Amino acid sequence: MPGNRFLMVAALLMMVVSKPGLAQPSSEADARSLLSAFVSYTDLRMTSVQQSLEILASTSEAKSAKWQKMKPLLSGYERSDGDLIVWFVRPDGGYYTVDRGLMDMKLSDRSYFPRLISGRQVMGELVVSKSTGLRSAVIAVPVTQGGKVVGAIGASLFLDKLSDEIGSALALRADAAFFSVAPDGLTTLHKKTDRHFLDPRELGSESLKKATNEMLANPAGETSYEFDDVTKKAVYRTSPLTQWKFAITYSDARQK
Repeated sequence: MPGNRFLMVAALLMMVVSKPGLAQPSSEADARSLLSAFVSYTDLRMTSVQQSLEILASTSEAKSAKWQKMKPLLSGYERSDGDLIVWFVRPDGGYYTVDRGLMDMKLSDRSYFPRLISGRQVMGELVVSKSTGLRSAVIAVPVTQGGKVVGAIGASLFLDKLSDEIGSALALRADAAFFSVAPDGLTTLHKKTDRHFLDPRELGSESLKKATNEMLANPAGETSYEFDDVTKKAVYRTSPLTQWKFAITYSDARQK
């Protein structure tokens, strides 16, 4: 079951960060261990949602494209998670949410909508949710019947809550941090959740701008930058699932 796999990765993450010193990344090796746990936790969390949506999309209730038939299934999944909202969108862009039913707005203006309705899955698209106003990552799968797309089931995963979960698990010291950025440079996850959807290149540090561009241009590596008069080192790598760049940062030991 997807949920069991997610729990296994969560347990692995806790095992990694419980080792002495790993939550205190004083070296590149320590930071890389934390980075591996950070990427694995996030990717499995999002994959778990994707697989659950695929199961829902395969049911006769979803294939009927009738909201009242599928609502109990979608409602049950949303209650079992708690950190997302679940929705069904029609080919015309009209959509329903578990809590509010038919919405008075459409999703047809979302950049991912044409891909989704053409039969392709969506993974990690950044949005401010129309129904909640929360910063979210969209995961969605098409629903097909007789070879035709009759709609799609999606989930808006709350990034602030996901960052809080990761922060609690990693338990980094004050001078260390985690963050990830989308291919366009917008921050997707951060120890400080108020930085979600900000572009690090626009925060006033030329060295941070340079480091961010380096991360966006390369699949993995290490870099350094100055921010708030502190020199930071960072190790980073790309998630093959979302193409987000994940990083663990820590203070340069030469400053201590």
